[in-house]
Amino acid sequence: MKKKIVHKAQRQVMVSTEIMKSLNFSIEQLQSCIAYLGDVLGARLKHIIPDRINDLTTLQWIVRLSKDLKKLEGFEGFKSHISTYARTQVKSSYFATVVGSYLLDKGVDDIIFDPQITVTGRKPDILVTYRGEQVYIECKTVDTAQFDYSEEHNHMSSILRNYIDVPHQLDIRYRKSLSDIELHNLGEVLQQRLNKVKGDGKIINNENLEVGVQTRESYQPRTIKLVLRGIMQDTNDKCSYPLSLYGVDGHSVSISGPKIDYSEILRSKIKRSRRQSPDNNPYLLMIDGNLMLGSLNDNIRAVSSAFQPETNTRFSGATLVTYYESLGSLELDFKFYFVPNPFAKFPVSKAFTRLFSASSEN
Repeated sequence: MKKKIVHKAQRQVMVSTEIMKSLNFSIEQLQSCIAYLGDVLGARLKHIIPDRINDLTTLQWIVRLSKDLKKLEGFEGFKSHISTYARTQVKSSYFATVVGSYLLDKGVDDIIFDPQITVTGRKPDILVTYRGEQVYIECKTVDTAQFDYSEEHNHMSSILRNYIDVPHQLDIRYRKSLSDIELHNLGEVLQQRLNKVKGDGKIINNENLEVGVQTRESYQPRTIKLVLRGIMQDTNDKCSYPLSLYGVDGHSVSISGPKIDYSEILRSKIKRSRRQSPDNNPYLLMIDGNLMLGSLNDNIRAVSSAFQPETNTRFSGATLVTYYESLGSLELDFKFYFVPNPFAKFPVSKAFTRLFSASSEN
């Protein structure tokens, strides 16, 4: 069952009552959240709230956004911060909101959004005061849309399905993209080996390609076709891969890969952030690590390698930040990966870095 919610602009939002129940949230509470967001964001609301709320994560995001903005609205620069919630900047604006909300929860003394540095006109995202120390923070997000490998995965699936006859579950992971000749060769090997499989395990495992198999009866009618997209996280090498899952002809095939290299993008983020650096204060770069693919260790090394004695000495350090809500919860879980700059002109204090240490992971 769907219910309508109408905010001040008379725009209708449809939400499933089942989704509301799973969050243990009332229609009246959601109406209050949307009304508040309408008051604060005005016409920008149409770029943020969808016409239909069809999943729990979207509902959680809306409630969380309302909660965080309400927490921050009394601080200097809030209106300037709100103005950044434009159609193409929602993700980066929300990340600054999340960082500001987190720091308030950690007990910082004051927050100023978009503080203008005297004379220069530079405006980092946040100025934080904590125990008398003032630290400027620039928040950066990474465009993950450019790493959409759905078409490549579709092409791989269209070739490999011709070689798969048995209703097993296949998990294919690759680090470098495969040519059509390599895909047909892989298909022939799969066809030969799958007919002999009698248990679960790896049937191919080399430096570029891993293929695991789970034996099972057909889990779905052959008339049903299923495609799901997501991210596969390998806990062994702390690497994330773009993932596509195909259910077709009675078997399932998951394809994850290739390994994404963010090193140049991360170095570019640091280079661009220099423009907002203050002259005489500690300065931290916060990078939104949510949905970032590739190796976490490689990403951290890429940030570290950008700090050199000749360049980027105005940075006190950089931090990769991941945050997520468990289903049915309105509280964010954070992980911080702080990379200090040993060449910084103005290092950040240990007391300030401890604001992130409780949730950090080495």
